[in-house]
Amino acid sequence: MFKKVLAFILACSMSFAVVGCGESTDEKGDEMSETTNATDKKEPYTQANLPKYEPQEFEICGLWAPTEMTEEAFLQYKEAGFNVVSFTNHDEVPRTSDNQYYLGSNRTMEALKICKKVGLDVYIAYGNSWFVRAIEGQDYFGETPFSKHDYYGEYKDIIKGVHIKDEPHKDDMEAISNDTIIKDFQKVYPNAKYMVNIVSITAGGEYYGYTDYYALFDDYMNSIVKKLDNPYISLDLYPFHNKLPDSPEKLAMGYDVIAKAAKETGASTTMIMQSSTGVEFHEELSEGDMRWQVYSALAFGAQNIQYYCYSKPVDRDYNCCMLMPDNKTPSYLYYYVQEINNEIQGMASAMLAYSWDKSIGVSGTEEYSQRVFALEYDDNLERSKFDDAKHFEEATATHDLIVSRFTSEKYGESYMFVNFAEREKTNTVTATFKDCGAVAIYGGDGFTGTPKIVEIADDGKLSLELKYGEGVFIVPLS
Repeated sequence: MFKKVLAFILACSMSFAVVGCGESTDEKGDEMSETTNATDKKEPYTQANLPKYEPQEFEICGLWAPTEMTEEAFLQYKEAGFNVVSFTNHDEVPRTSDNQYYLGSNRTMEALKICKKVGLDVYIAYGNSWFVRAIEGQDYFGETPFSKHDYYGEYKDIIKGVHIKDEPHKDDMEAISNDTIIKDFQKVYPNAKYMVNIVSITAGGEYYGYTDYYALFDDYMNSIVKKLDNPYISLDLYPFHNKLPDSPEKLAMGYDVIAKAAKETGASTTMIMQSSTGVEFHEELSEGDMRWQVYSALAFGAQNIQYYCYSKPVDRDYNCCMLMPDNKTPSYLYYYVQEINNEIQGMASAMLAYSWDKSIGVSGTEEYSQRVFALEYDDNLERSKFDDAKHFEEATATHDLIVSRFTSEKYGESYMFVNFAEREKTNTVTATFKDCGAVAIYGGDGFTGTPKIVEIADDGKLSLELKYGEGVFIVPLS
């Protein structure tokens, strides 16, 4: 399909009509500005008109975990807006039970005690098989490793997942998709995620032993995800990568593959953000760069967000991660991520009440960057749309835009708009709604948890000014 779209794009150029909108006003507080031409209503919409959502949070964590086994280090981690710690190994540190995370290691138990005390959930680590066997012996794991090393009964309320493998090669798939191991895991950790992270479409599949990325992805889905009682999908896609310059253009397409698979299987999804600079990555990241990554992931239904990296891996000479190279001092990225994490948790209860349904691309009328072309057209090369949409009709934008629809049997439809323009470009968006008198707008730069209620103009139009990287989640109010 992507080849069809590319051929279509090369064969013709498209023009887009601009829909007029009223004058805009900027407000501090929730930082995102909007305009309507609504006439006064006898009974204006208020917070009382909002749906009553159950309290929920996104699971947010940073890789790697704090290097120091102290309450202070883990509290500093928590203050960045993280609520889960991933027990990820620094491979080059001494390979001992005291220094490595794996099932049964001393370090795992020590970290669990700290996390329980300071109020953090965890993803524990299965462990790298070859060096765990070097530490503990060849038969350490056995055929049923989770039952054999079931030491964490008093901590299972905070264990949200077990990290099994990162970016598996085809040769690894047989071992981690073994039915005996998966059944053993589900018996010991019935409510946790069996966590296998794969590469994104930008990395292809050949290096990992497959003919192409789709062969890799199909094997991952059939061999692992569809076998799980709690299906789970995870991938990393780093858009500011020196060796993969087309990553920004492929981000939406890569996330769309994941979102559709999650919709089909009911899987929970994790998307991993880039929060490191230097070496294979760009030398610097802006606050807008970080916000664009996170809001893009949410637009494609991510319930879990991870950041690579929180602390610097010992084998990577990054300029900085969320911590400086000393792995103690917060870098500027720490504070960017802290603000963004607080923003998205303020909208989590609303967003997580709905399920992702579909995303479409809207190319800019003034400038476009090819970031959304793959989602602009369907298999018949017709412009993509939401079938039987109850409230949304269309959107135009001065720059590239992603619009996603979310649905709920209880609450109906909601929509997310994310500015997909190139760096530092503000996007003027005009969306046309129907059969709703107002909308509640969640999210955006500086969002503090209280949505703005904006009455819709008589012609159904709502105007948004989205800064670079900014997104908003919109709930129509009938």
